Amino acid sequence: MRTKILLLIFGLVSIQAIGQGVKDSIANNEPQRRNVIKFLPVNVIANSLSFEYERKFSPKSSFSLGFGFANPKKFADKYKLNTSTDNNISNEKFGTMAFRAAYRHYAGHHIRPVGFYFSPYLKYQKISANADNLRTVTDPQYGPTSYNEKFDVGINTLNFGLQWGVQFMLAKRVAVDFYFLGIEAGVANVTATVKSDNANSIDVIYNGVNENIQKLPSFFRDKIKTTKVGSNQVDVKGSSIPYPWLRSGISIGIAF
Repeated sequence: MRTKILLLIFGLVSIQAIGQGVKDSIANNEPQRRNVIKFLPVNVIANSLSFEYERKFSPKSSFSLGFGFANPKKFADKYKLNTSTDNNISNEKFGTMAFRAAYRHYAGHHIRPVGFYFSPYLKYQKISANADNLRTVTDPQYGPTSYNEKFDVGINTLNFGLQWGVQFMLAKRVAVDFYFLGIEAGVANVTATVKSDNANSIDVIYNGVNENIQKLPSFFRDKIKTTKVGSNQVDVKGSSIPYPWLRSGISIGIAF
């Protein structure tokens, strides 16, 4: 009986040793591709062309830098903003620029940047939008009249986030990164300007902007101020507005 137990223990130890040897052999024979350049197609939705460079500097650690280049496009038809009879939006552009720096800690022990990972990161983002609007209003006495409005909006955010994901190789050089859960929080600064070529409409615009702001939660609206500038302009400014966000998606890249 003791002999059988000793043989069983010896067999298990041998299997473990062989398995570890195979793993070590595989690790030693892995291609020395520590770098990946990736494209993030999900960010096209936000009119941004986004790329990321990752460098593995130890079997469990890597560092990555991401850049999102603004690709301004029209958005009125996409979001159905011209469905109202008193709006005619034109010359609109919307785009997003971003920069992200991240550290990754991998669960595995590979030379290549593959496996499940946990990643703290810092992200800066700039969102820009502008548009012209031909607004038509109907006066009960004088009938319909039209005037032009010009909108210009800028949003800057600075966020810290935590990301979980997994990266694997589809081929010798093709890497797929599935970042399935990212939680980030930070602050946003907002500036917006509305100009009108009809001085009589400025009070209507000012009141309309304030009504929409009052619909926001108190921790948002208390940080936003609206002012009238001259007879034809309304300015909106918001500072240090809480900015929570969720991040997920997929990217594809080339390892080298």
